[in-house]
Amino acid sequence: MIVLWMVMGLTAAEADIYIYRDASGTLCYTDSPDARQIDLMGARPMGGQKKQKNGRMWSSSAYDAIIVRAAEAHSISFALVKAVIHAESGFNPRALSPKGAKGLMQLMPHNVAFYKIKNPYDPYENIMGGTAYLKSLLTDFKGNRKLALAAYNAGPTTVRHHKGIPPIAETRAYVAKVERFNSYYSAH
Repeated sequence: MIVLWMVMGLTAAEADIYIYRDASGTLCYTDSPDARQIDLMGARPMGGQKKQKNGRMWSSSAYDAIIVRAAEAHSISFALVKAVIHAESGFNPRALSPKGAKGLMQLMPHNVAFYKIKNPYDPYENIMGGTAYLKSLLTDFKGNRKLALAAYNAGPTTVRHHKGIPPIAETRAYVAKVERFNSYYSAH
């Protein structure tokens, strides 16, 4: 495996993000130069991910205090909330999906309205609302994390219709990715 530093006028010591190709040839980004972590995370870049004004990519620890607060308020593990944020937006608070999902936890407009979120791009509101939604899915699916994650991605109606994780490649990959990130953040 080869680890390369982003070409942004930064030295390797100053870089926050590392790029590598995984075993399948996929170009991946990580904030860790540790090859063991790179292998474990298997991170894949988000299309359209934006750089901060200083030229660096979004920080993976910038929202930890909010994540702790949301996780405690909704009795969910910090690692799981952070894993969902990592998978959904790559820690980009301005993320907008083609389907209209917004912010760090990629909240759909109906969830923004339901959880009375005034600004879905506000990290605090987005994380609190997204964590509340994740908790409701965990409750609905009787604590089954994989089903709750599938519902977060494909919608709870789709998961119920299929009586399990739907046979949708994107959803199956999403659940696996969040599970990997959850394991990583649980261990660190």
